[in-house]
Amino acid sequence: MATACGELRLTAPIRGGLAPRQRRRAEELLDADLDGGVSIMDLASTCRLSVRHFARAFRESTGLPPHRWLMQQRLFKAKGLLLLSARSLDEVATACRFASQSHFTRVFTRSIGMSPGARQRMRRN
Repeated sequence: MATACGELRLTAPIRGGLAPRQRRRAEELLDADLDGGVSIMDLASTCRLSVRHFARAFRESTGLPPHRWLMQQRLFKAKGLLLLSARSLDEVATACRFASQSHFTRVFTRSIGMSPGARQRMRRN
């Protein structure tokens, strides 16, 4: 009865993922170094796991492999810069640690469905 009324929710615990503090620490390390300077070995070591176990647990916890999660964070930062600043696309690509403007444009377009230039022009209108 309580579950039907929305008062009590039973959720299955996530099994096989990172512990909350491990996930938080891994995300902090990745966020602090968006250029990808933190190796998966460093992340695994910080969490006291093997590389293979860390990669699987990270994907289980976040829904994304570490590299894809990092790219998502770069895109999030890029969207903010395109929205709130008048920086050139090259400057945004550099600030978000993409290898080049063309790499940034490719990743952004594939993820968002429009080019960063088009997104920037939309903001101006």
